[in-house]
Amino acid sequence: MIGEDPHIRSKKYANTGPNSLEATITEWTGMGDSYAAGLGAGHMIQGFDATCLRHSGAYPVLLNANLQPRPSRFNFIACSGDNFPTIIQKQLQPAYLRPSWGSRPEFVTISMGGNDIGFKELVTLCVYSIVNPMSPLMTCADAIARSQRLVNSRDFVNDAINVIIATLRQGQSRGGPNFKVYVTGYAQFFNERTTQCNTVTFRPSWLRLRAPEYLTISRRRTLNKIARDLNAALHEAVMRVNFVSRNNRVFFIDYDAQFASHRFCDRIEPNPNDPQTWFFTYGADEEAAALGEFLNSVPAIMELLDGKGNRTMSYEEVWRVLSEAAGGDGRKKDMLVDLTRVFHPKLEGQRAIERRVRGVVLGSRSSIKTNRTELEKT
Repeated sequence: MIGEDPHIRSKKYANTGPNSLEATITEWTGMGDSYAAGLGAGHMIQGFDATCLRHSGAYPVLLNANLQPRPSRFNFIACSGDNFPTIIQKQLQPAYLRPSWGSRPEFVTISMGGNDIGFKELVTLCVYSIVNPMSPLMTCADAIARSQRLVNSRDFVNDAINVIIATLRQGQSRGGPNFKVYVTGYAQFFNERTTQCNTVTFRPSWLRLRAPEYLTISRRRTLNKIARDLNAALHEAVMRVNFVSRNNRVFFIDYDAQFASHRFCDRIEPNPNDPQTWFFTYGADEEAAALGEFLNSVPAIMELLDGKGNRTMSYEEVWRVLSEAAGGDGRKKDMLVDLTRVFHPKLEGQRAIERRVRGVVLGSRSSIKTNRTELEKT
């Protein structure tokens, strides 16, 4: 079944016509952060790197399934929580006990940048009124200022360029000079025009000790602007790499328009089960109550969430503590995914991303065919 193994193989098809793009794709790789890992969409893929939280509804998995006949090798190495440094350190390095980047991939898709500008902090502080476990004294205003500074810095663009160049070089050294990199952006989270969310808070019902943050028009506009700035910075990095390399082998894929009418506040909120909203949030009251009961049973975590004291924990430490508390309880493990998937695309959102990515990949079919021909000559 697709998604059951990070390395997904299928037989080559001989009955394909000369104009079939998919027949030319022998191997490709899906890499990046939790948006590429599909956190929360579908079911979790068991196997290597369980903490990467790869899911069967991730857009790379869907893309591979929709390329017919299916490529003979698909390397799915996206990992939730990865940023620019860890993508280079983990996903581009030789693999031993984890999925491999691949031997001769013809292209990669990559989602990156959200973790580098503090998306987690923005969402937890400015939407859910939950303290950042690594910086207990940080406020929403602090998180916004930090993200704005990071995303608009030269360092951000340069770091993105470094990842693209490292990926491009590795791909060209293995897959040939026509190897391609497809960098995907992010979608804005909110309808920022309606007034119906001005008095709405997404603060979880199990968190009563912190003042709620409200989704005012100003707040929504600010958070959307950061997402747009993130896309602009990634697009700039792609254009600069293409300019310097003098060949357009890197593509930026903006799928924000696909999420129109499917954002938070397009309808009455909060409504976590609205099928027309393509982002996850915390579940209905009974689900939130169960999650709250679980978290309340872990004193160290509730101390962080309520902002008591000055202790800090990394997100990795938080995950470890909660995983140990969940033990072998499958329901509690599902709750951990519910806790981390907020503001990630649901399955319908991942499908929309996949359609947009597939359109761009198919649009570059002539050079992919050339790449296949050159590979077959070697």
